[in-house]
Amino acid sequence: MRKQNPLLFVLCLLLMTAPLSAQTKGIATFGGLKNLEFVNDYYNGGTGSLGSGPGRNFPLTFSSNAQVIVSANKGGSGNFINNPGGYPVLFFQTGTSVVVNAPSAISVGLWFTYSALQPGTATVYDGPNGTGNILASISLTLNNAGCTTYKMCVWSPVAVPLPTTPAGSIRFTGVANNLGINAIHMGVKIPTSIAVVSSQNPSMLGDAVTFTAAVSATGAAPVGTVTFKTGNKVAGTVPVAGGVASITLSTLPAGATKITAIFRGTGFVTSTATLTQNVN
Repeated sequence: MRKQNPLLFVLCLLLMTAPLSAQTKGIATFGGLKNLEFVNDYYNGGTGSLGSGPGRNFPLTFSSNAQVIVSANKGGSGNFINNPGGYPVLFFQTGTSVVVNAPSAISVGLWFTYSALQPGTATVYDGPNGTGNILASISLTLNNAGCTTYKMCVWSPVAVPLPTTPAGSIRFTGVANNLGINAIHMGVKIPTSIAVVSSQNPSMLGDAVTFTAAVSATGAAPVGTVTFKTGNKVAGTVPVAGGVASITLSTLPAGATKITAIFRGTGFVTSTATLTQNVN
């Protein structure tokens, strides 16, 4: 019998148990950075330009013009309010864009909120430094009509599911000092919600009843299917189109039946809604 090399065996065992690759997952809130501080290596094992940090090592790297600003109502110089979480906000004072690089890549999905005094774009690439294939390009429309004391008071969500290809970088483009990016959620499924209604309730035995599920997702159009169940039995699975999915049933028994609608989509959180259908 051939003698096995113990060192080779240990090496093979380590390779089998080690993760295939790291993935960036978490929330870059920009908390802990000072007003007008350049991000620099704060999220890459180092510090910001004013010595803050290090923050969590995702790792993330930023273009040299990437700064954070603290709201004036929290002692900073930022002319904004109402951003979710109240953390400092990513922005740029020079150039036309700021780039966030994820060397370990972002899979599953990402989302953030933004506030814009002038239109901009968020473009997600599969390569570093805003290169490679474009995975998504989203318009960041002006969204601050009606703000008074603070020019930026409205924050809109933007989400990008990443079902197959991980993201290597994100470029935020706009007018300097006119675009703020709030906390960036990375490597997570996009939050969703669902509601289901009946075309007639109660109904008569033998009536054709249509059940419609309305699905929404944070900052994105939901892509996936809705499975409808009567009690514990699957009645059908329908693709979501325009945020809705419907099924018509005419064989419901007399009495009360629990109708369940379950939304599932790659890169989206699964959500469920129910109603009780009464059949006379």
